[in-house]
Amino acid sequence: MSRIPKILLLGLAASLFSMPLWGANHRISKAVDALGRDVSGDRQAVTIGKPAGHPLVVQITDARGRPVAGARVVFVPVGEGTAQLEPDTAASDLKGNAISRIIPHKQLETIYVQAHLAANPKKAVTFSFNSYQNHWWLISLLGAVGGLVLFMFGIRFCSRGLQKAAGTKLKQMLWSLTDNRFKGLGVGILVTAIVQSSTATTVMLVSLTNAGLESLSQVLGGILGADIGTTITVQLIAFKLSDYCLALVVAGFLAMMIAGKRPWRYYPQIVFGFGLIFFGMKLTADSLLPLKSMPWFLALFAGMGSLPLLGVLIGVMFTLLVRSSAVTIGIMLTLAFQDLIALPAAMPIIIGANIGTCGAALMAAWGGNQESIKVAWGHTIFKVLAGIAALIFIAPFIALVQRFGGDAARQIANAHTIFNVLASLLFLPWLKPFGKFLNQMIPMVSPEQKTFAPKYLDDRALETPSLAIGQVSQELLRMADLVRDMLVRSCEVLEKNDICLRNQLVADDDKVDLLEEAITPFVVKITQEDLSGDQSSRGVELLYIVNDIENIGDVISKNIMGHAAKKIEQHLAFSEGGLDEIRSLYRETLATLDLAIGALASGDLELARNAHNRKDQVLALKKELYKKHLGRLQAGFKESRETSTMHLDLLSDFERINFHASQIGAALLGRAK
Repeated sequence: MSRIPKILLLGLAASLFSMPLWGANHRISKAVDALGRDVSGDRQAVTIGKPAGHPLVVQITDARGRPVAGARVVFVPVGEGTAQLEPDTAASDLKGNAISRIIPHKQLETIYVQAHLAANPKKAVTFSFNSYQNHWWLISLLGAVGGLVLFMFGIRFCSRGLQKAAGTKLKQMLWSLTDNRFKGLGVGILVTAIVQSSTATTVMLVSLTNAGLESLSQVLGGILGADIGTTITVQLIAFKLSDYCLALVVAGFLAMMIAGKRPWRYYPQIVFGFGLIFFGMKLTADSLLPLKSMPWFLALFAGMGSLPLLGVLIGVMFTLLVRSSAVTIGIMLTLAFQDLIALPAAMPIIIGANIGTCGAALMAAWGGNQESIKVAWGHTIFKVLAGIAALIFIAPFIALVQRFGGDAARQIANAHTIFNVLASLLFLPWLKPFGKFLNQMIPMVSPEQKTFAPKYLDDRALETPSLAIGQVSQELLRMADLVRDMLVRSCEVLEKNDICLRNQLVADDDKVDLLEEAITPFVVKITQEDLSGDQSSRGVELLYIVNDIENIGDVISKNIMGHAAKKIEQHLAFSEGGLDEIRSLYRETLATLDLAIGALASGDLELARNAHNRKDQVLALKKELYKKHLGRLQAGFKESRETSTMHLDLLSDFERINFHASQIGAALLGRAK
């Protein structure tokens, strides 16, 4: 019995002697689950004055990796008064886990907490946290959305400045499209680089096919160029100029104030727009900073590369929502600036954004004319095929992009550009057969099947006032040609007493009215945009012209055809001299209208001046013909007596048409009354 106490004392002494060595053999690490995922609570966002949502968890193991229970762990904030740990000392449980929870006291970009073994302070791990005020998530959300709005507004403002600086040169560039595919590709790139919108370029190209100025295959070549041109915006955004964004905003604003009405006033708009783009990106990037502290968010994008179809769907849906692939890619760049996304995760979204931009064009073309539908379908099929090919070869494609180097943001911008360049070059040789395929897929509608409607007006063009004004001019020419044809046939009705032709003319006036009802509100919408002085004057001019053309149609259908119906029903006939006088005034009126239409089509001010100067000339002729008619009445001609009122009214009607035709010339000269 006397030996037992000695054994116990020896064992206790040995245990006490070995405690430092016991702690030295233990290891401390951040806790992970059975799948190796971090569950330690590291890098989370925390709210000042409130316990963290997830506890800090460290795991104590022995040299063989087995959990150690009862090991004491001390949790210490780095920096005085930055945070409180509850508890500040904890013992590990049977799983080897020691748990504490942080309560931050200060708003710092990063708070650090060290956890170390009480028995061996050198064995330690460090946690980091981002601390924010209450409702930080709401502040971050508003900041991100506000930054996105500024970003989109900056793109729009910059685009407007570029378009105004380019002026009418845009249409001249597009008219230079030829059967040379590479030239068409280059024109598409250049125009889209100027307008900063592939949609605007597409609308311009569709208007050329509607007018018969370009073939479908030529237009498709321009659209391939537009796809490349729109990537230039993304390449510029990838330059991280956030430190200078406010300098660009201030410089652009001051220059706009100084510029006034000077010819170079549009260039400060471009600078101001770019400043807003980069400021919006900076605001969004700063607002997304808390996401770096959220493992679930990082895991979401980290896993996107293994779920490419989901990424494509996200890219398509978001691009359909914002109607701009540049905005979608811009958000990817913002995430990349904060190291929240890498190229493998972003690539499927890039593919989806490229497909989504066609979806917006396809929906806009729905219910439109055939050419716009063909172009929209052609663009969509091309993008979908390119997207499928990119998904199949996504791994080598990513490797190719990464060979060019750069940070994650630059790689994303390069991927967007390379995707569109490769797709366009591969598709370029097949434009003509693809155009034939589209013509077979969407066959021409016979004239009998067509519903009469505006052919050139497209609301998408309103964002590009110079383009929208061009579309109105084309529609006005269509309306003027219709009225001219009515005028020519009106004389036939009077000569031949053709009641069927008379009824057809009255029906044609409904078409004129339909075009007027479409053109007038469209021009009003244009005038509500941010216009240059010349564009504002042109808008007013177009309103005068559409009103004059519509009045000509009304005079023909309601007045002249009203007299024609009476003449046919009552079997009346003009005297030979009276009919010759009506023909004479008709020919003079037609000549004035032809001059006005020629001036409207060509912009030739000399033709407009000649049309305007004929007003008094034809008025004098009418008065002379009045006197001749009175002479026949005094001579007792029977036909002249029976048709006297009708004869004089018809002379007045043709003179009235001549007046409106001369007013078209006056409007083009800027002297509309």
